[in-house]
Amino acid sequence: MDFNSQVQQLSSIKNEKMFDNCIYVGSGDSYVAGLIAEYLTSHKCRCYSPSDLLNSTFIKDKTYCFISATGKTKVNVEIARRARLAGVRTATVTSNMNSDLAEICDTVILSGLTKGHTTGFSSFVANLLTCAQIAGIIIPQRFDVWYKKGVQLSKNLSESMTIPQQTLYLLGNNILYAVALYASLKMAEFFGSTAVAHKLEEFCHSPIFGLKKSHCGWIFGQREEKIRRRLTRLRFPLSYIEFYNKDIFAQLFISVFFVQSLIILLAQKYGYAELQYIMMKDVLKTSSDIIYGKKS
Repeated sequence: MDFNSQVQQLSSIKNEKMFDNCIYVGSGDSYVAGLIAEYLTSHKCRCYSPSDLLNSTFIKDKTYCFISATGKTKVNVEIARRARLAGVRTATVTSNMNSDLAEICDTVILSGLTKGHTTGFSSFVANLLTCAQIAGIIIPQRFDVWYKKGVQLSKNLSESMTIPQQTLYLLGNNILYAVALYASLKMAEFFGSTAVAHKLEEFCHSPIFGLKKSHCGWIFGQREEKIRRRLTRLRFPLSYIEFYNKDIFAQLFISVFFVQSLIILLAQKYGYAELQYIMMKDVLKTSSDIIYGKKS
């Protein structure tokens, strides 16, 4: 993977502000990148999965910004085509200038992605950085500092953390919910784990009743020790990672680098030499057929 080389690459990504508000559209890692941008803009920008917009009316004064590494996702292309026919402004954050999505959208923003697997770490961080910049968010160039802190935190905790055999719940509020969602995607792709992200309080409204003692939980916390103590009473394996920082950018990037580093450390700890999703040939084919609209 491209974890160790991304800091230098990120410092070279610079984009001008393009709009005051927009609607980001993306799936998987791309959805998480847009969701983080939504939080960073205090919800002036919004983020949706393309499937959320299949039957929606387009808002005339909004720019619809499609986030897609390949530019080939079937539903993204379909929504972009409908948006253009409706006369609304469209843009795409992508690494593929020659894709169907790039041809449809009014504006193409190259995200500086590193080519490789769709789980590429630098691809994700470059996407979220690009999405924030074009919405006018100025992020300090402190990636090396945040990277070191995230890596060190993962090393401090890696011995006590495991790849769960049963369901893993990843819990966090606000921007840390988006990071928890990102972690759930990486746990599935790297290890074939069943990992589910929830907002911390929302978890307690209903999903908590499906909790078993064989399940695990990771809390991405912001001074939420009281909640941790209450959940500990349920006697299931629970890890609490404190990410509180008054600097929202530090909190964001330290937590993202922590997740990425932890994934690598867990892979080393358990002897994983290959991403599990690549080895699941039938599942991968089914996934690709649905995402890219391939015929059976």
